[in-house]
Amino acid sequence: MRKYEGTREDAARWVRDVLRTQILDGVYGGLAAPRPMLPSEGELAAEWGVSRNAIREALDLLRAEGLITRVQGAGTFVTGAKLRQSIDRLEGLAESLAGHQLTVQNTVLSVRESTATPLVAAKLAVPEGSPILFVERLRSVANVPLSLDTTSLRPEAIDALADADLGNQDIFGLLESKRGIRIGKAENTFEAVSADRGTARHLDVSPGSPILLLSRLSFLEDGTPFDLESIRYRGDRLSLVSVNPRSRSTDSHRP
Repeated sequence: MRKYEGTREDAARWVRDVLRTQILDGVYGGLAAPRPMLPSEGELAAEWGVSRNAIREALDLLRAEGLITRVQGAGTFVTGAKLRQSIDRLEGLAESLAGHQLTVQNTVLSVRESTATPLVAAKLAVPEGSPILFVERLRSVANVPLSLDTTSLRPEAIDALADADLGNQDIFGLLESKRGIRIGKAENTFEAVSADRGTARHLDVSPGSPILLLSRLSFLEDGTPFDLESIRYRGDRLSLVSVNPRSRSTDSHRP
């Protein structure tokens, strides 16, 4: 048994962080192969070398995040395990979640020809007022709403995606496998924002709930900006994972 040296409050935060990582890694709970119950307070206290009071405080912190719930007489269960989506590569949602063996459901809310606003025109490098393809979809995993995606694509996409099955396939996959359009890279911006009423209704959360907004501009291999997206993720259903190697160039060691 390890022994934690520090205050009860410090121990509670430490255990909270350890258990939180284990929950997100699927040790306890998980959408693909649920193992919902946590060990008892006594077992956790013995494992981590802290008092049961510290364990109770750690569990209270996890409950406040919505990750666990306690059922009297039954135990403590994981209720908010998250999907882990890698952002090391530029992939569609179905591609990135393929390892989870979970089905992605796409509800197409809108597919229409629109016109480029000044912002969209600048991002896609087309004249203001140019025709563009606008797509809005609700993405769900295991029948739970995950993200609300709005996409604006260059005029070439209007014909390229005409009659495409956007309800069952990622746009990237359709463009590359069916149309021969090659996506090269993307610029991503992440922000924490509050859910507006429309977004909250689609994602089945309360208005004002914290959500993760990904703004992504994707480029073709020749550098042409092609796809401008705003993806609003439920913060309680997804964690984004990235592996970032540290540069070993001489510049990285300058003060």
